[in-house]
Amino acid sequence: MPSDIITERNMPRSAVRHRPIAPDTTQTQVQTPRASRARHQGEPYSPDESDMASPSPTQIKRRTRKPARAWLIYVVLGMLMAMVLLWLGEMLVNWAGRVSDDLKYGYPRTTQVDRYVGHEVNNQPSHFIATNDNGQIYIIEIPGGQPNNSRLLVGPHLVGPEADLAPVTLSFVGDPQHPDLLVTTDGIQVRFHNTGSAYAPM
Repeated sequence: MPSDIITERNMPRSAVRHRPIAPDTTQTQVQTPRASRARHQGEPYSPDESDMASPSPTQIKRRTRKPARAWLIYVVLGMLMAMVLLWLGEMLVNWAGRVSDDLKYGYPRTTQVDRYVGHEVNNQPSHFIATNDNGQIYIIEIPGGQPNNSRLLVGPHLVGPEADLAPVTLSFVGDPQHPDLLVTTDGIQVRFHNTGSAYAPM
């Protein structure tokens, strides 16, 4: 046995020189993850499981469109309410107009006018009565001072719903001494010419 080996064995361990270990003698250690770290590692990605676990941004955006639909419903309801209010307002205006005509012209619609037209025999004016008889307009002239010479004038015939509710108005135009008779009803005007002693259709 060599002497240097014997001396190293007999020498105290603190006096032995340090000799580096050869690279081929180093021990390779296999690192294994700790149990705590292994638990926190993410699991393999699965599209089905991820979709079920948490919604995607596109799914969240689709769900937020509900307020827009509610706004559209409110707009439609507002338009329907406005149409109903307009319809009720129109009915109210028509009803008010009918009540006003009932108070002013009665039923059947009748208008009476006194006027000097040159057919009188004294200082009494002629009396005119215009009436709407189920849509047919009649005008009766009673000359002043001679009621026995009363004359009947036939006016226009109205057709359509509520034609019997149209009022009749009389006006006199032209020569102040012998004016023509103008009959107005439901937007229609008929003029009768004054011949000096009576009225004749034009």
